[in-house]
Amino acid sequence: MNVSRRFFIGGLGAFALAPNRIFAAKPGVFTDGKPLLSFGALSDVHFCLAKGGASLREPYGAETLEKAFAWFRDNGVDAVTIAGDMAHSGLAGELKAIADVWFKIFPDDKSPDGRRVERVFVFGNHDWSSPGRAKAVYPDAAECKANLLVADPKKWWREIFHEEWTPFFEKTVNGYPFIGAHWCHGGCNGKSEKFTKGMKEFYAARKEPFDPAKPFFHVQHPHPRGTVHGEKVWGQDDGTTPSILSSYPNAIAFSGHSHTSLTDERAIWQGAFTSVGCASLRNVSQGTPGAIWLQGGLENARTPKGKLYAKQNGIKAMGVTNLMDCRQGQLVRVYADRVVFSRREFMTGAALGDDLVMPLPAAEKKPFSFPSRAAKAVAPEFPKEAKLTVTRTKGPLRDKKRKQADLWEVTIPAATAVRSARAGVYEVTATGADGKEHVFAMAVPGYRFPLSDPRASAPSVFRVACSRLPADGVAFSVRAISCWGKKSAPLVAKTQEAGA
Repeated sequence: MNVSRRFFIGGLGAFALAPNRIFAAKPGVFTDGKPLLSFGALSDVHFCLAKGGASLREPYGAETLEKAFAWFRDNGVDAVTIAGDMAHSGLAGELKAIADVWFKIFPDDKSPDGRRVERVFVFGNHDWSSPGRAKAVYPDAAECKANLLVADPKKWWREIFHEEWTPFFEKTVNGYPFIGAHWCHGGCNGKSEKFTKGMKEFYAARKEPFDPAKPFFHVQHPHPRGTVHGEKVWGQDDGTTPSILSSYPNAIAFSGHSHTSLTDERAIWQGAFTSVGCASLRNVSQGTPGAIWLQGGLENARTPKGKLYAKQNGIKAMGVTNLMDCRQGQLVRVYADRVVFSRREFMTGAALGDDLVMPLPAAEKKPFSFPSRAAKAVAPEFPKEAKLTVTRTKGPLRDKKRKQADLWEVTIPAATAVRSARAGVYEVTATGADGKEHVFAMAVPGYRFPLSDPRASAPSVFRVACSRLPADGVAFSVRAISCWGKKSAPLVAKTQEAGA
């Protein structure tokens, strides 16, 4: 299908987020015709060597990365970006394992038709500051130091990728600039990452101005502060990048670090510039709407360190959600009037949802701005006939002794009645006879998967120790919450102390 600009801007009103602006489309609708630029976007591969360094430690195999690179190759990419954390332990052997897969799929940095495929790979905190993890691979201090990337990044980058390493670099692909910003300063704190020095000077020293008529791409590990996944997401930078890119409405930044799922609608943000989250090719978390982050954390998630959280953690009855069963990335295609993002889960090879379509020029009204999308967002809902099932059972608590305890078990049907509003969190309220409410929350495991995947529509099971609730019976109420904090109508079930 040959899509004219007039049809693109005015057509398919069902997908319009704002008047005459298209924001989403079924895969393939706006991807016919040859793009001016096509590239793959990944992050957080986390290859990890086994003790002694002779092989990769499972489940850090190369199979998923090979699938991703092959999919990019088969879609004719001109470049591939990786937004950091390639080497889990910061070791040269781990980075070499990444390169081995790359050169298997792109021998001599070329596609099957002989075109050059450019690498835009940058360091993350794991590549730069992981001496503790490296010691688990090489217990001998001298051997460990000799294999650390941070000890001599220029040497290792030259040997592994056959090009020079600099903290910042620029590559031009099909006339589009890519800026890479390595993590090359300090460790990770997860809140305000001061991951590099000299970015302002690098941008100021550029001789040729960016062409305002087309986008350019900035790649770094931490999320630019206050952009993708909301203001409370773990893993933001210290604000340096937004202070620079805000001068360029045509800038599109790609970042990782938080591992947050691409099914989260906040994975793309538009303000003074555009910011795109890249999830993870190792394990995908889902983040949480900020309003539901309770003092004790989610019942099926790891809790932060600290006394307040440790008290809650010991009496939790739910195991930690498996995050290793989902690995994500995306294909980006740039046309004269739009950028198309195709999101993919690489263990199954399934599309994570409809393609996202960003109109160009980016300086026009922005369909991916958070305020406008949040205002228009609807709540997820449970199917009309959905019911909670509550039973009393026994199971282990999450403590060192794994002692058995009496539990309430609540089976929650998937809140998928509104396909455009995914439920990331279930808020569970247990109300005793005295009217006192006890509020808990759990991450929805199926949130990370495409709706075509059976896991997306599977019921979830919430468990809580009976000792945490009144003994004279409780009423359970469950609401589904979207990434925008929109809450569904509740499902309710009453119990008695003797059972459901």
